Amino acid sequence: MKQLISIVIFVAACHTMSAQKDVFLHINPFFNNGPFQLNTPYTGIDGVVVNIDHFDYYVSDVVLFHDGGVQTNVSPAVYLFTPEEFGFFLGTYNIQDLDSIRFLVGVPARLNTQSGVEAVDISSYPDTHPLSFQNPTMYWGWQFGYMHMIVGGEADSNNDQNPDAYFEMHNFGDHNTRMIQMPVIETQTNSGQMDVYLTCNIDEWLRDMPLSTVGVLHGQSGLNESIMSNVLTYNVFTQPATADLNTNLPSSVYVEGATLYWEDLQQASFTILDLSGRLVSSGLMNEEYGSAALDMNTGYYILRVYDAQHRALLTQEYFIVNP
Repeated sequence: MKQLISIVIFVAACHTMSAQKDVFLHINPFFNNGPFQLNTPYTGIDGVVVNIDHFDYYVSDVVLFHDGGVQTNVSPAVYLFTPEEFGFFLGTYNIQDLDSIRFLVGVPARLNTQSGVEAVDISSYPDTHPLSFQNPTMYWGWQFGYMHMIVGGEADSNNDQNPDAYFEMHNFGDHNTRMIQMPVIETQTNSGQMDVYLTCNIDEWLRDMPLSTVGVLHGQSGLNESIMSNVLTYNVFTQPATADLNTNLPSSVYVEGATLYWEDLQQASFTILDLSGRLVSSGLMNEEYGSAALDMNTGYYILRVYDAQHRALLTQEYFIVNP
């Protein structure tokens, strides 16, 4: 009997270990739908040419939602993203299918300024810590705390296509952090590694900012507050719809009204998420041809179809109409 119990425990432990995956988050900086580089002229959405020499921001309190409703909080709490460093190891977790990700843009209030319940003097952090001293600096002092995002460079002030007016926007204030939650497709890099690839669209983040006339602006209100609000107003953080999709896309999967239809599938499954990444429905597609009634409220949803190895075959947004 003891031997049987030992075998069961061993098998369970092996299964748990096999499900463990190293999870990485990448947020690639883009400008005008292409990879971003510092000290390179770009034309902004407003038509103004800019040359950016620094662009850094904090991401904190990452939460992974997976496997139909499981929530995993990531530790450590804070990461500093720069144009040179934008991929981080989040840890090793028991995750099969990732549904959505949530993160805070900026430094959370509990770690920021002298009033933060977990705040410490910046000199207490080791040099390698993201909340330690940085170059360019991300810190505005013990009273005002960390700058959630900084950007600076030159912008064209006379329409000659040559950036000439220096600008800085260094943005702080506890009220200026912004929470992002979005559905994501994970990349199953191998049996022990899962990668999440997102895009930070810098041109969208800078939308409506008069960079050619703003000058040096360090603050927590006015345009400093507006630029942080752009994170929610515009498509600053996105993920390509084709991320980790199988090249053999099943064109015969579609939704009509409140019914999901499929053809030519073998041992597939589906999940349906709302636009915040919350799982609202799921099911198997074991028959080659079939349909499934979707019992949910009328609205926009994201449909995902997986093959038998849990690889994403299709991700598509649908407007589902339920009478």
